[in-house]
Amino acid sequence: MSESSDESSGPPVAEVKKKGKTTTIIVFCFVFIIAWMPLAISLTGVGDVDTMSYSIYNEDPYNGCSQLRATLQGIGGFEVHPLISSLSVINGINRNSVLCVLGPTLDFSIIEASALIDFFVSGSSLIIADDFGSGNRILDNLALLLPPEFFPSDPVLFTRISAIRFEQRLLLDAESNDDGKPLLPAITSFNDGGAIFQTTQRVVMNYATGISGIGGNFTSIATSSVNSWVTSDWNDPAYDAERGDTAGPFTLIGMLRVANGLIVLVSDPSIFINDMINRADNLSFALELFTYLTEQTNTNTIIIDHNHLAWGPFSPVLYVGLVMGQITYLSTNWLLAPLAPIMAIWMVRKWITFGRPKEEEPSEVYRLRGQTAFRAELSRYLRGEQYDDAIQIMFTQLKRELVRKHSLRGFDITRLLAAKSGSLPERELALLRSDLEALEKATAARRRIDRGKFLDLFWRLKRIREKH
Repeated sequence: MSESSDESSGPPVAEVKKKGKTTTIIVFCFVFIIAWMPLAISLTGVGDVDTMSYSIYNEDPYNGCSQLRATLQGIGGFEVHPLISSLSVINGINRNSVLCVLGPTLDFSIIEASALIDFFVSGSSLIIADDFGSGNRILDNLALLLPPEFFPSDPVLFTRISAIRFEQRLLLDAESNDDGKPLLPAITSFNDGGAIFQTTQRVVMNYATGISGIGGNFTSIATSSVNSWVTSDWNDPAYDAERGDTAGPFTLIGMLRVANGLIVLVSDPSIFINDMINRADNLSFALELFTYLTEQTNTNTIIIDHNHLAWGPFSPVLYVGLVMGQITYLSTNWLLAPLAPIMAIWMVRKWITFGRPKEEEPSEVYRLRGQTAFRAELSRYLRGEQYDDAIQIMFTQLKRELVRKHSLRGFDITRLLAAKSGSLPERELALLRSDLEALEKATAARRRIDRGKFLDLFWRLKRIREKH
């Protein structure tokens, strides 16, 4: 068999072995760190869930939402659960629910958006309460996945973005505010006709923003006054049209129907924090909003997203969410779930060797009696598919035997053929020369060889040993 023309030269044997071993160590160290880091970090108390802004377990008056959880559970009688994993697992609950995203900071993936589409089809609903965070990312991903007739969107270059957006500029209201402070806008204009907010008359906000892009199937539920504006200048927020400030009124709460579900946008998550929820009618606002959505969704379950809060790099929740989110998504997605076991088996077999070498392997056919160390090394090379190393040690052993048997002064093909010329016909000498030159070329070039090439060289070597 002739040498394959597409063989590529490889690094030295020792370098290949070292590289393979290093890769294995790195992979196992990575898996070990990911598996144990959440536990190790949790022992230090770094990034605890009861200290994060907008966490329903945080009792801090200025950034916690523990009173919202207590109110929904106590007065509302709802089941309230945190979600620390990816939004992609939301459909694994197997029942309708209301998902609430409060003050998101971390980004949302396209995979999470695709899961939300199934979430809406099932009849579940979503609240996004955001001002200057990553709430627009959810809307943009949904606009990318859904046609414009189902979700308002605008074309931008080769993609589409949501036509409905959080302004992410500071909202001030000189007419409707709390205690004469424009930075504390007050919602007093509701457009729902009492369908949602029956007792709520005044909701106080704190450093809020506006919602732009009204149209399509998006409905404005509450607005700011005509004397409101949004600005990008936090140091001098007074209205200035020349620097790009935009005059109101603005939508502050809006609703959008997607499939069988609803999306409600609230332009300030601060409404729900402990210090604000007892101001004006904020508590009534929260109860009536969640009550309406649970009735529309036919559920008693409310899920509060914790995965996209501002978790630090040393927070155990961050790593648990990253790992478990992907695992759960693979096991619950209707398309990927059947492939998950196959992927797991492939990964295990990739890094763990099972069983014995196959019977047809040369290591089982070709035995050098009495040389256990040589045989063990050869077997190791074959199991690792290091065929170039296997041929190298086998040909080195053969050369020693030929030198000893024919009393040569060092191995040389020409001298060996001269020593055999008197006892072999020309045809046998030509075959011996071809075999030796093929082995010499393969081992001298230090080239990586595949299994087919190895078998060809092995049988050439075996033929030389048996006949010469």
